This record gives sequence, structure tokens and C-alpha cells, in this order.
Amino acid sequence: MKKWIIHHPITLSTQDLNALQLAYSLIVTPQTVSMYMLCCAFSTIREGSFTSHDLAIHLNVFDHEVEPLLQSCVSVGLCEWYEQNNVITLVLKAPLSITQLTDHPLFGRLLSTQESLYLKALMMKYPPLSQNLTPTSFKYNQRQLSWDESQEQNFQKQTIQSSTQDSFFKPNLFLNLCTDIIFPMVFRTPEIMQTIENIANTYLVDEASMRKYVSKVINYDKQTINLDKLLQNVKTMHQVSGYTNLSYQQHHLSFFTALNEGRPIIQKDQQLIEYLKEKYTFDQETFNFLLETILKSSQGRFTRKYAEQIGESWVRAKVKNIEDAKRYVTSQTNVTSSKVVQLPDYYDQVEDSHDKENLLKQLKEMDDE
Repeated sequence: MKKWIIHHPITLSTQDLNALQLAYSLIVTPQTVSMYMLCCAFSTIREGSFTSHDLAIHLNVFDHEVEPLLQSCVSVGLCEWYEQNNVITLVLKAPLSITQLTDHPLFGRLLSTQESLYLKALMMKYPPLSQNLTPTSFKYNQRQLSWDESQEQNFQKQTIQSSTQDSFFKPNLFLNLCTDIIFPMVFRTPEIMQTIENIANTYLVDEASMRKYVSKVINYDKQTINLDKLLQNVKTMHQVSGYTNLSYQQHHLSFFTALNEGRPIIQKDQQLIEYLKEKYTFDQETFNFLLETILKSSQGRFTRKYAEQIGESWVRAKVKNIEDAKRYVTSQTNVTSSKVVQLPDYYDQVEDSHDKENLLKQLKEMDDE
């Protein structure tokens, strides 16, 4: 693949843009004009280095169409072309003004044959205003100044509530990774994109992986996309990993991953989490606190039997929110600590391990009595 380098950046003025859009687009194709303007943009933000594929993506053309478009730019003096060792250096030139183009021996003759309303208007002379003209004024409609205060609520500033779960999925990056063949334009509606973004943020699917999942649920012959199947594939096939932020408000899968210091969730744990989420009707914060309590009290083990044991105890205690859950856990901790057997001072002085076991047994029996 050839590499392209722009020798120095160039900035287009308003006059340049007018000439490109209104005159050059009649001399060459509009795509050639778009190619030149794209090169101008690349010269300022990419340090002038790019490939044919970079340009093809932005112009929505095939890679092999890039070079002829650049050659067309050279043919009308918009740039100069220098090639060596498969590296092409372009020197961009400022476009001629519309006046210069109309006076040009070749371009002017070409433009004179075009049915352009703008170019014809350039040839017209606007007559000066007659001194006898009298300006006319119009009274402003005072009715527009009346205001119904009852309608004020319709114009109150609305506060946008931010999403409680972290949003790391970048829709624009996802679309850049998807060609029209993989993800056709007909599917890029706001509703479909919102669904894809929600699934990605919920199950922590990166842009490249989401492209793979989306391509598997599109029927290209019938031009349909199965979003339910997309959700099912993500649930069963995707492993959540690499997430370390911790907040009770975030999604339960990302929260569980953060509890495990970003380690991937195995399928067995993910299925158990979804089972617990469906079984218990706790809100997001309370359910995340339940997961945290299970892992901390079991020293990192995550089993269905133990998870249900804690979950059922919360139900019996009528836990409704995270504040109730924290109070209940604190009370249970205090009860457990109060039942700890207090050993006498002479316990540490007993040297025989057998005697220690007998002494501990006697103390427990006394405590039970």
C-alpha cells in the first residue's frame, strides 16, 4: 500500500471554499473537490502522513479510487505530485479565485458553457438605488410581547440526568470500525445504535468485539437485524474483563468485575449473578452491596448455596434499600463478635496443645450453659 505525505499544511479561506464549491466542482467532479479539501484537513491534524485507505474511509470510496481522484487534483493545479520508493509527496496549492477561474484561458471557456446560476449572476451589474426611493417601516406587533406565566414551566431548564453506569463504549469508534458492508447504513438508526450502546455498556463489550457480534445477527439478504439474538450472544459468549472502577450504582456485572480487581467473569459466576438478580427484587445499589457482602463474608468464594443463604436472610429481615442492608449487616457483625469466646489470661501460658483443646472445650460448654 502506498504511503502519502503532504509536504506542508494549508488552511482554506472563505474565498477558497467559495471557489471550490461553486467553480471547481464544475471543472472537475465534486468528489475531486472533496478529496482536495480532505487533504487540506489531513495536512493540519495528521502531520501530513496517511494511506489510501484513510482517505477512502472518509470519502466513502474504494481504495483504488483514491489515486485517480488525487491525479485529478494535480491536473487542475490544486496540488503537485512527487513519487519515490512507493512514497508519494503532495504539495498542496491554494485554489484560484472565481474571478481568476473565469478569466483563465481554459477554465474560463469551460465555465462559460455551464448552466450555473451563480456564475451568470457574477456577470450581472446591480443598478444603484434610486434617490427617490422612500424606506418603508412596519410596526412591531405588540401582541407578541404578552406572556402567559402559566406557560413558564414549559421553558424551565431541564437537567439531564447522567447515566448511573459508566459509559465506556464509543459509538463513533464502533462506526469507524464497521464498513458499510459489515454494518449497512440502513441499520444505523438512532434506535438501533442506542440499543447496541446499551448492551455494550451493560456487558462491557469493546467496539471491536461488538462489531463481530453485530455482524453475526444481520441478515444481509433480507436487510434485517436481530437485536434479541445480539443480546443473547453477548450474554453467552462475551467475557467481561478489565474493569476496576467501583460504584454501587453501576451495572452488576461491571461491579462484580471491579470487586475481582478487573479479572474476567467466568461463565458460571455470570450465570449465578443473573439468577440472583432475577430472583431478588433489590434495586441496583442494594444488589451490588449483596454481591460485595457475599464475596467478603465468604473470603472470595461465590457459590449458589451461600449466596442464597445471605439473600434469603435479607428478605426475612425486610431489606428494602442499601441503607437497610448496611444496618442489617452491621447488626449481624455485632452479634457474631459478641459470641466470640473470651479466653482467660492464663490460656497463653498453657504449653500442652492437648490441654489447650480441653480448656477451650470446657469454656465453650460453660458459655452454652
